Amino acid sequence: MEKKVRTRIAPSPTGDPHVGTAYIALFNLAFANSQKGDFILRIEDTDQNRYTEGSEQMIFDAMHWLDLNYAEGPDVGGEYGPYRQSERFHLYGEYARKLVEQGGAYYCFCSQERLEKLRERQKAMGKAPGYDGHCRSLTPEEIQAKLDAGEPYVIRLKMPYEGETVIKDRLRGDIVFENNKIDDQVLLKADGFPTYHLANVVDDHLMGITHVIRAEEWIASTPKHIQLYKAFGWDQPEFIHMPLLRNADRTKISKRKNPVSLNWYKEQGYLKEGMINFLGLMGYSFGENREIFTLQEFIDNFNIDKVSLGGPVFDLVKLGWVNNQHMRMKDIDELTKLAIPFFQQEGFVGEEVSDHEYRALVKIVEILRESAQNLKEIAQESAVYFNDTFELPVVTEEMNKKERKSVEKLNASIEDPIGKEAIKHFVKKLEAWEKEDFTVDEAKEILHSTLDEMGEGPAKVFMPLRAVITGQARGADLYNVLFIIGKERTLARIKTMVEKYNII
Repeated sequence: MEKKVRTRIAPSPTGDPHVGTAYIALFNLAFANSQKGDFILRIEDTDQNRYTEGSEQMIFDAMHWLDLNYAEGPDVGGEYGPYRQSERFHLYGEYARKLVEQGGAYYCFCSQERLEKLRERQKAMGKAPGYDGHCRSLTPEEIQAKLDAGEPYVIRLKMPYEGETVIKDRLRGDIVFENNKIDDQVLLKADGFPTYHLANVVDDHLMGITHVIRAEEWIASTPKHIQLYKAFGWDQPEFIHMPLLRNADRTKISKRKNPVSLNWYKEQGYLKEGMINFLGLMGYSFGENREIFTLQEFIDNFNIDKVSLGGPVFDLVKLGWVNNQHMRMKDIDELTKLAIPFFQQEGFVGEEVSDHEYRALVKIVEILRESAQNLKEIAQESAVYFNDTFELPVVTEEMNKKERKSVEKLNASIEDPIGKEAIKHFVKKLEAWEKEDFTVDEAKEILHSTLDEMGEGPAKVFMPLRAVITGQARGADLYNVLFIIGKERTLARIKTMVEKYNII
């Protein structure tokens, strides 16, 4: 009977959760679910020097935000717990000493001074730095005497001096390492803390992990892990090393060239659906030239063997496009509710949003989601609907020919006698309007009746109205603007602009 598939993600709480963590978590989750297995979360927090307060909770929050839900973990429990390495501390020393007893590891009493001199000598000789096995030859009596004397020690893995270690990688085939080029890795440090290598292998074994899906940067460590499994006499998991996320210049993704914090993307208003969809495109082809899909569709379609090893580029422009597709697909009420905090950040609405304000926000979101990349951009681009005081644009050297022409036409429209008459005519119609606000259809009717009564073309009538109502040469349809800002604010805007520019 085959073992139940179990995969894991094992981040360290050392700062904001990384997009790379979500990327690897997504593929672990998809593989486990596609095989009717379990995906778990383990926190690797034995490196106390890099521990960041609050980081663990941010990892939980980020995974839950993205719906990367794990069956077991520190915050959800499970039968293989505890799921924090700091709570499993006693296990690592026990297993390290057990390995010494079995002959797979040994005590090393070398001082830091000796190790530094060794590295300097190796460097001077042009050799790769590595431990020289000095303590491997100590007799049992010598070891016991040093232990009895209380000499500090580490425990090192006893790597074979001869032969090869072969990683049978699911995606990459056989990756061969010569054993004599791998030094004896420290497993247990002098302070009693385990290294990543020991804790990782012990935990993966005890938690029944069947497939280790991780980034390719861990390939160099994998021979040590394989030798650890052999030394303990344990079955090793299947190794699957995913391609690294890359910057546009093909270097490994880093915060110097790209935002890497999941918190940053959430704070910018990227949807979880857009983020997951984008990460799913990293090194994976859905097929049928399809690029937009849901998490469930990704899982249902998933085949680990379709992962491409070419370094996927983490392209913010592509992310913006993917996120835009999901904003356009989402229910408008749901999207508006998600956008409200971003309008509040801009100071456009208060903590309490009235029914009228909400209806206006729905229309704003409906208009701007067609081109915006995220919710923050929607809020920022909506200033025209909230700022009642503005200036007419001026031509600048930075403008292209098309932009310059639009601005010139806008400014000329309020100097044109027909434009001035259109503004006066429109104001009279608004003042005669008995209700405080308009529906979209009512606003459209007021504008069209103004056009008909003027007997002029749309540009002659609507351009000057746009100038005094928005101050912009381009933008949303005027009837939508009227619906959003209402009768009184429309009249106030026109009055201000008429006086400022001496239009009438």
